[in-house]
Amino acid sequence: MKKILVILGCLFLILSLSVFIGCPKAAPKEAAKPFQGVTVSVVAHGGHHATPWHSEAANIEAKYGIKLNVIEVTADELYSKEVLELNNRTGAYDIIQYNSAWIGDYEQYIQPLDDYVAKDNDAIGFADILPAFNKAQNLWGGQKMSVTLDGDTFLLYYRKDLFQDAGEKAAFKAKLGYELPDPPQTWKQVVDLAKFFTRKKGAKLAGKALSKDFYGYADQAKRGRVYYWYIFRFVPFNAPTPHYFDPATMKPNINSAGAVAALDNMKTLLKYSPPGVLSWEWDELYAGAFKDGTVCMWIHWTDEGRGFNQLAPLPIDNPPQPVLGISASPGVEVGGKLYRYTIVDSAWVASICKDSKNKDAAYTVLKHMFAPGPSNVGYIMDAAVGWDPSRLSHFNSQEWRQKVPGIENYLNLELKALESGYPMLKIPGAFEYNDVLDLNVSKFLAGEIPSAKATLDAVATRWNELNQKFGVEKQKGFYNKMWQ
Repeated sequence: MKKILVILGCLFLILSLSVFIGCPKAAPKEAAKPFQGVTVSVVAHGGHHATPWHSEAANIEAKYGIKLNVIEVTADELYSKEVLELNNRTGAYDIIQYNSAWIGDYEQYIQPLDDYVAKDNDAIGFADILPAFNKAQNLWGGQKMSVTLDGDTFLLYYRKDLFQDAGEKAAFKAKLGYELPDPPQTWKQVVDLAKFFTRKKGAKLAGKALSKDFYGYADQAKRGRVYYWYIFRFVPFNAPTPHYFDPATMKPNINSAGAVAALDNMKTLLKYSPPGVLSWEWDELYAGAFKDGTVCMWIHWTDEGRGFNQLAPLPIDNPPQPVLGISASPGVEVGGKLYRYTIVDSAWVASICKDSKNKDAAYTVLKHMFAPGPSNVGYIMDAAVGWDPSRLSHFNSQEWRQKVPGIENYLNLELKALESGYPMLKIPGAFEYNDVLDLNVSKFLAGEIPSAKATLDAVATRWNELNQKFGVEKQKGFYNKMWQ
């Protein structure tokens, strides 16, 4: 018995000592992930737009337990495939990427995000999204319906290296009677500048002979998206209160006196544009202006601004260092006041589907992808992804500014331009309205319709027919939601 007691005593002593000296403890169980085993299906624009979704899939699963199922669809099929699935209400899609102009058609299928934002004190960062993008792309009827992926907008680009040439500045003032405007402020000035700088091969430019023809201005004027370049003019030419429709009646304003003047301006500038410009799409305008260096002024998306240091030199011997001028789009003076607007493209956004069976998990994915943070800025900085900046944290990114010296000029100028953002049309059938406009503008520029007034009267007639087709009162309600 004594032996047993001695043995027990020794065991107790050993155990006590082991506790005292700190024996290894069992490893704690890994914390449960909030959505372990949940799959979130995302429909994304196929190709480079889908890259960030694929890249973050492993991080999302490691952090939240969510398996990300990325469904890539080509841009031309995105609308039809999404609408088909949304109409069937199967809940197969949790998150969809789509063009914000489609919100009138998608509204009934989209989950508003306001309750989520209120619950987590805006962790996703709607306050970080620039007001111009928030208003034009995310808000609908006063509700937060989507998150911007791609901050598409448009800026005026011009040859600042040419505008700074002392000889050209003196010649412009002598000929036009006012100082060469740097940057151009109005569409009237753009016409003056375009005419002044359009020159033939062999003529002098910045004091040296041109090796190629040089043109004062160019639009992306091919049928299909030329209506954008008309809208850049339509809005300021209808200042101070530009509207596509009368909000009270839905009567089209597309054939107003200002609208006609805007189209005449577009036709005038064709005189100082490259031959074949009516067949120019994105690639042709980018190549002619930015890579070939034969265009003085143009309006385009932000690609040139982000790649400012890749501008081709002027087509002359020993040209000056290429310098890209960047500015808000030109405006129009009304009553002695200048009105300028930066058109915000109806670009790519992401929303949660109402019929999703995993809404909370889907919102978590959206927060991970788009809330302010290093990965968010990283994808914006990567030109191969194709997402343009849309948030204050993008424009103020010190990482971007340090990585690309000189980028701050573009970032600061776009930030300033977007203080006067103006949205593209966002009502049911927006594609049809815009296509009617595009077709008739193309015909006028090609000389198939004799006058700007006749062109736009035809557009107004067809827009009225579309209003009747969709329902005037319904369209009026949708149109007014654009501005709430």
